[in-house]
Amino acid sequence: MHRRADISEFVFGDTVLTELSTGADIQSCTEKVRTNLRLDSSALPYDSFADKLYRLLTRSGYDSLRADTIHNFLEKSCTTGRLSQTFRTDLPRTFIAADNLRFGNWPENSGPKSFQELFPGASGIISFSHVGFDPTLREAIVSTAHVCGGLCGTGSLYVLRKKWGRWVVVNKRVVWVS
Repeated sequence: MHRRADISEFVFGDTVLTELSTGADIQSCTEKVRTNLRLDSSALPYDSFADKLYRLLTRSGYDSLRADTIHNFLEKSCTTGRLSQTFRTDLPRTFIAADNLRFGNWPENSGPKSFQELFPGASGIISFSHVGFDPTLREAIVSTAHVCGGLCGTGSLYVLRKKWGRWVVVNKRVVWVS
């Protein structure tokens, strides 16, 4: 329980994360994303003088995000689609529709086998949103989720910047925990 899990495969959700719900319009969806992910610089959770100085010196944080990067991400967060299966991983990977799976005994009677029985080498289901980019393709935002059970999971938002030809994570914010 206190040691690192031995993970031998990745399991990805086969569709992208989206905030678009049934009956919602694009404008209400983008406002929901903006609020839930706290993409306004005025809503920084840590805003002391030391935090501001750190963000200034490291040029990190959401307060330095370009408005067009945020706008592109908001638009894409309200669209549906399939997750690309062309990216490379170091471990074997599987893409699944996560709707009808159960973890252990949760939810009850939702399928013949649990996630752990079907994928014994995986820690849970990993999902990604569409990536929002700035017009120069040097800044990006992506939302992720890792679900490992009924009350086990984490959602995060990543800000990446291209430095010396490589994408580097410059900020990560945990958005939800279960």
